[in-house]
Amino acid sequence: MAYDDHVSILLIGIIAFVLLMITLLLFVTIYRRASHGKKYKKLDRLRDHYREKVAGILEQGMMPEGFADLESRPNSIAWQAVESVLHVFIADGKYGDQARILFHQLGYVDFYERKVKSRNRITKATAVDKLGKMRSETSTGKLIPLLEDENPEIVAVATRALSKIGSEKGLHSILEMMPKLLSDARITRKTLETSLMNFGPHSLPTLIEHGERYTDPMPRASILEVLSNMKTREALPFALANFRHADPEVRSKALKVVGAAGAELPKADKEKVLLLLDDPVWFVRLQAAKALGNLKFGTAEDALAARLLDGSWQVRNAAAMALTMASDKAADIFLRTLDSKDRYAKESICEEIEKTNFVAKLIDNLDSKDKVLFGKSLEILKLMHSLNYSTPLVEYEKAGPNERIRKEVEQILRMEPAA
Repeated sequence: MAYDDHVSILLIGIIAFVLLMITLLLFVTIYRRASHGKKYKKLDRLRDHYREKVAGILEQGMMPEGFADLESRPNSIAWQAVESVLHVFIADGKYGDQARILFHQLGYVDFYERKVKSRNRITKATAVDKLGKMRSETSTGKLIPLLEDENPEIVAVATRALSKIGSEKGLHSILEMMPKLLSDARITRKTLETSLMNFGPHSLPTLIEHGERYTDPMPRASILEVLSNMKTREALPFALANFRHADPEVRSKALKVVGAAGAELPKADKEKVLLLLDDPVWFVRLQAAKALGNLKFGTAEDALAARLLDGSWQVRNAAAMALTMASDKAADIFLRTLDSKDRYAKESICEEIEKTNFVAKLIDNLDSKDKVLFGKSLEILKLMHSLNYSTPLVEYEKAGPNERIRKEVEQILRMEPAA
C-alpha cells in the first residue's frame, strides 16, 4: 500500500513538472512574439521617420552636413532602420551614390568589415552580404580573399557580393579563381554564372579575354553561357571560334550565343551552324536546331526536316519548332513526316504545332481561297486529330469567330481518332 502511494505521488510530481514546463514554454513563446511584435512596430515607425529625413538630406544636397542626425549605436533599432532605408535608396538608383557615401560616413562599412573577420560562419556571411548590398567598392580588397575560403557558403556569398559591387578588380579576381572554384566544386555553376551576369555589359571584353585563355572546358562553357544571356553581337567571333572545340558542352554553349545574337550573321557563318546539326552529341544538335530557328536560315529546311526523325525527342521537338519559325515550307515538310510510320516523330511535330502559333495559322487557312494551302492545312489538322492532338480544334469549335472555319473544324472532330 505504501509502495502504491509512493508511485502515485511520483507520477503526480512528474505530471506537475511537465505541465509547468509546458506553461513556461507557452509563456516564453507568447512573450517572445509580443516582444518581437513591439520591436518590429517600432522599427517600422523609425523607417518611416528616417525615410523622410534621408530623402530630405539627399534632395536638398545637405551632405555631409546633414548626416549627423542619422548617427546611432551599431545594431540598435535606429541603426537597423537607417540601414534599411539606405538600402531602398541604393536599389531605387536615383540617390544610389549618395546612399553609398552615407553608409561609409555613418560607420556601416567599417562595422561590417570588422564582422567579416569573425570566426562565426553566419556572422561572417551576413557581413559579406551586407557589404555587397551597400555596393561598397572600397571593401573589394577585403572580400576577394574570401574566394579562397574553405567554406562553400562563404565563397558563394563573397562571389555574389563582389558582383553587386561590380568593380573591375572583383571581376578579374572571380575569373582568375573560376577554374579552381569549379573544379573543387566550392561554388555551383549557376551561382557563378548569375554573379558574372550582374557585372553587366561593360564586363564583356574581360569575359571574352578570360574565356579565350581557359584551357579547361568547364569555365569556358560557363563564360559562353553568360555571353548567350547577354545577347550581344560582340561575343559572336569568340562563339564561332568554339564551334570545333573538342568538348561538346563548349560547342553547345557557343551555339546558344550565336542563336541569341547572330540574326545578321553572314551566310557562311550560318552554314557553320548548319554543320553542327549533324554533331554526334544530341545536345549539340539540339542547340544547333534552336539556333537555326532563331537565325531564320531558310537553307536549313531540308536538314531540319531530317532531324524530325532524330533519335532524341528533344532534338525532334527543337527541329519542329525551328521549322515553324524559319520556313515557309513548314506545312509541306510536316505533311511528309506526318505520313511516315514513325509515331514518335509525328507526335513531336504535333506537339510543336500546338505549342507555336502555327496551329492557329493552319486553322485560319481553312478559310483560305488558295485551294492548295487549304488542302495542306486541312490534311495536317486531320492527321493531328487522328493522333489525339485536338485541343486547338475543340477550343475553336466552342468559341471561334469564323463560321466557315467552325464547320470545317466540326467535320474534322467527327472523325474517329486513332486508338
